[in-house]
Amino acid sequence: MSMVANKLFIRSPVKDVAVLDIKLNLGSLQEAYPGIANVLIPLWRMSNYARELERIGVSFSFEKGFDALTLRVKARFSVVNKAVKLIEDMFLNPVIDRLSDAIREARTSISINREDTSVRSVAEALKVLFNDHPYSRHPIAYDYSFDGITKDDIKRAVDALKILSLTVVAPEDMVDINLPYAGYAKVPISRFGSGNVDVRLEGKVQATITIAYPSYGISNLEGSFRVTVMNTILGGMGLISRLYREVRVKRGLAYYAYSMYWPLGSSGVLIAMAGVRREVIKETIDVMLGTIGNQVISEEELNMAIKNRIGRIKVTAESPEGVAMLYSVIPTYGLPADYYEKFISYISGLRPEDVSRELRNLSKPAIAVVG
Repeated sequence: MSMVANKLFIRSPVKDVAVLDIKLNLGSLQEAYPGIANVLIPLWRMSNYARELERIGVSFSFEKGFDALTLRVKARFSVVNKAVKLIEDMFLNPVIDRLSDAIREARTSISINREDTSVRSVAEALKVLFNDHPYSRHPIAYDYSFDGITKDDIKRAVDALKILSLTVVAPEDMVDINLPYAGYAKVPISRFGSGNVDVRLEGKVQATITIAYPSYGISNLEGSFRVTVMNTILGGMGLISRLYREVRVKRGLAYYAYSMYWPLGSSGVLIAMAGVRREVIKETIDVMLGTIGNQVISEEELNMAIKNRIGRIKVTAESPEGVAMLYSVIPTYGLPADYYEKFISYISGLRPEDVSRELRNLSKPAIAVVG
């Protein structure tokens, strides 16, 4: 592994395979015009450069997140330099003349996602939790105003395009992108919101409950490590997680129940979710809050969660794609090169009271029900 500025190189465990993780300054946090990346993605995909990438056997996918827009690329190492040149040309030459088509595609995608009760409930909870901070704009389900986007806005976004990080997993360190680099810059959060919101959608049999808490950002290493383990106990271990057992197994209130923790660059968010019938929403929320509020952690439960987290890292790191996904956070946020070694070492020494303290210190949540 070697790192220079915002670029991280890791030797690929698979011969003649190159995987790139390219993060651009176009996530929810980075957009001068909110929603511009949702329109740029189809404009890039419409280009001849994108078609040529597919013709030479390069697979690629875009993912707009809160802190960045990620392009994930997998190619034979023998064509990777040609692929990088095509990617550069694709970035710098979106098919601006098809702006109306791209806006229509972006609007359709957002509309579909906003009809998905699970995605929409997260979006509504984040609006309450983060107030007017950019994190309140869900990357794929916020009600963006696309009509105001002009060709000049697209040109300005392209001119301002920068690489937040480049992670390369390949046989040799000979891959770079000829675009300017920029460091990630936090946007402080003045205050977190709390409260309830209920959005009713027609024709939905099932509703989704989302309970969102503010938490540590990724640069708070020890805090984020503790909450990662805490989330695993609450709802991150599938059928043996607390939320699933209490909400689904013991009471049969929900079709599913789980939790997620997103340690982002400017903040973190802990999210608990459940899919339910409308008539049991209040009871389910009470059970979820009670489960999250249970601060008694057993040694057995803690050890199981620690083994789960360490096992996931090892399994994910078995493929070039998994390695790129895992390690791309290091150059993006300026984390230490031995980030995962620190993670494993730290959580291996956690005590039940360390996790109990995090549960005890949770702030008031934002609760959204959609369906």
